[in-house]
Amino acid sequence: MLSVFFHVALLTIMFVGMSFDEEEKLVKQGELVKTVKAKVIDQQQLESSKKKKQQQLDEDKRKQEEARRKAEEKKKKLADDKKKKQAEAKKKEEQQKKKLAEERKRKEAEARKKKELEEQARQKKLAEVNHKKAEEKRKAEELKKAEEKKQADEKRLAEEKKKADAEKRRLAEEEQKRKQEELKAQLEAEESQRKLNSLRDAYKLAIKQKIERNWRQPQESGKMPDCEVRVLQGPGGIILDVTFGSCAGGSNTYRASIENAVYKAEPLPQPGDPALFERELIIEFKPR
Repeated sequence: MLSVFFHVALLTIMFVGMSFDEEEKLVKQGELVKTVKAKVIDQQQLESSKKKKQQQLDEDKRKQEEARRKAEEKKKKLADDKKKKQAEAKKKEEQQKKKLAEERKRKEAEARKKKELEEQARQKKLAEVNHKKAEEKRKAEELKKAEEKKQADEKRLAEEKKKADAEKRRLAEEEQKRKQEELKAQLEAEESQRKLNSLRDAYKLAIKQKIERNWRQPQESGKMPDCEVRVLQGPGGIILDVTFGSCAGGSNTYRASIENAVYKAEPLPQPGDPALFERELIIEFKPR
């Protein structure tokens, strides 16, 4: 920019001095050019000096930064080494404490074991003395019991004979009573079964009759064979489903009339005994 400035100044001076004579113009123009060149050279040297000084400042700054970084790294390394040594010392101290604690526990365990062995030996000796006394007492009691047993056996044999005779009579009486009760139970069971069969027949007949009462013969139904009707009922005689078993040759209209009669018979009659209730009924439907 300075070079451009000086060139512009030079051109301006040349333009102003055009009115002077030619020789004086050339002399002055040469002097002006030299002056401008000298100023340009001085300016370049100044710029070069500033650049070198800036480079030196940058280099010094870089070296300072590098020295600071190395100092921080050294400081960090020293701190890490210190922490590592402290951790190792703490670990060693903990290991030593653990070793001492384990040694103390081992000694305590050995002391307890020794005490237990001594107590076991004492208890064993005491048990042997007690066993000897008990053995002597047992033998004396055995002699006494043997005599008592002899007397008791004689008495027992007499009582057993008496009891055997009484048991024989009791068994004979119980056998006779058992046979009488079995006969009675058989007769009652047969009578109960007859009643149940009668109630079951009446139950199925009542259902069949109610269905037949509700049946209306369809017109143009064609052949009307006997049909096996399967009725699924719920509590209270509610009809859940109606299906057909064998019903050979029956038309759809004929079957529909039977199914309609079954649903019209709802609720179905209930049995005289709740035990006779059947969830699935099979009814032989015979048209009138």
